[in-house]
Amino acid sequence: MLLYTKELVAPRPKGGQGLLRFKQNLLKKKVLNRLTDSLAHSTIHGMQNVFTERHFWVRCMWLCIVVGAAVTCFSLYSVLMHRHSEQLLVSLIDTTQMPVYHIDFPAVAICPWNHVNWLRTPAAVLRFLPRHPDAELMETFRQFLLVLEQTTFVNFNKAHNLSKRNLTALESLNVRTVINYLSHRCDELFVPDSCVFDETPYDCCKLFVSEQTEKGQCLVFNSLISEHSRKKQLTNKFYPYKLSTAGEESGLKFTINLNESYLRAGTKLPYGMSLMIKEPRQWSNNMVYHLHPETENFVAVHPMVTETSPNTYEMSPEKRRCYFDNEKNPHYQDTTLVYNRENCIVVCLHQVVIKACNCSTPVFLPPIEGIRECGILDAKCLSLNADIFSYVKVGDQEKYINDWRRGHTCHCPDNCSSRKYQMTVNVRKLDYDKNQTNRVIKAQIYYGQRVMTKIVTKLKYTSLDLMAHFGGIISLYIGASAISFVELFVVLGKLLWTLIREGYSKAKEWII
Repeated sequence: MLLYTKELVAPRPKGGQGLLRFKQNLLKKKVLNRLTDSLAHSTIHGMQNVFTERHFWVRCMWLCIVVGAAVTCFSLYSVLMHRHSEQLLVSLIDTTQMPVYHIDFPAVAICPWNHVNWLRTPAAVLRFLPRHPDAELMETFRQFLLVLEQTTFVNFNKAHNLSKRNLTALESLNVRTVINYLSHRCDELFVPDSCVFDETPYDCCKLFVSEQTEKGQCLVFNSLISEHSRKKQLTNKFYPYKLSTAGEESGLKFTINLNESYLRAGTKLPYGMSLMIKEPRQWSNNMVYHLHPETENFVAVHPMVTETSPNTYEMSPEKRRCYFDNEKNPHYQDTTLVYNRENCIVVCLHQVVIKACNCSTPVFLPPIEGIRECGILDAKCLSLNADIFSYVKVGDQEKYINDWRRGHTCHCPDNCSSRKYQMTVNVRKLDYDKNQTNRVIKAQIYYGQRVMTKIVTKLKYTSLDLMAHFGGIISLYIGASAISFVELFVVLGKLLWTLIREGYSKAKEWII
């Protein structure tokens, strides 16, 4: 034994390894021993070599390799996290063979170009004007009917000349009542027993009901907008109708009787019709087709279903650019219509009318309770703002387009489950006998194919993708697994418990 001034030392059991200290840090030794024993048998590749290799430089080399692999692993993980946080959406074709009977047959609206049945104007004079009207009042009423004859919501320009006349006597006139009274009725338009749907004959007036659209009052088939249509759904579980077949003669067929006696004498407007194809719960559609006299029209409908995956539900509607059925667009309110982009635009348009003229136009747009209906005295305001009503600016297009035109901005994303209709129209001329008093228009609306395309929009990188990719990276670079992380937490728990126990022992000795 050799005695030194500061500490007592003794030779180590194995020679050539220096002297063994008796007064050393026992807590540090315990921690290092436990850490060495635990990580020496770890499932993480390389850790065993760090603690069991004999030479110090070999242990350092393996430690650098393990640290480098861990740094590379978590660097790639940060790239994955960035991709996941971007929340990129991708649209994929889910199937091109989805049967068409999964969706409702589209609503078909027939809107005459001429909205006034002039054979009914004498009765309208007796009904809406006071007794014994003077010539000026009669002319004013006639000018009013001329405006109604061709007016749609986006065509209020003709009301400007009417606003120059003295309209005081017609101040209390309800415009919607006049329009609905003078519009063409079902039995006046359709040839009796000419309506067929799904190869089954129907009474045309039981298939088509009167509804308000942006084109005025139209006769609509398979719709759920009017109160009469909604009552029909309650009594008929198959309404709105569906169709499982495709091709000519399989869908809706009808014949329109062009009775020119309903037209105003001297008018240059032919007796034609506008055909509108829309969803049953959709108020209106700006895309219309013209049905000209003495023609047979074959309209093949090609529907396409677009859905957004539920894995995007945690995204904000502004980022995914659509609304689910249980979400509410803050710009879409004061209506009972279900949400879709077209309905949102017409509701937005009605708000613009209220803001510009302080009145509503329920004859063209969804009614809003508590708002005064526009009367004949509002013709000037409607005509002055016609360019605003006829041009819709969608979203933030003003940031990118320098557009001098006036218009209105609507924030109307799509609904997350929507349908799009593409139409193929073929028209052929009908042989017309000049001896016939009435001409006709024939039309067929049918599915072009028995199957349709379904497109699904979903997140490109989901949380499950993030976990799978991270698992592949840590397996490739450090050979770890979920069990490895459990082992790591167990080791850290043991070390923490050792520190707590030693600290408690020292505190107890200090107190004693």
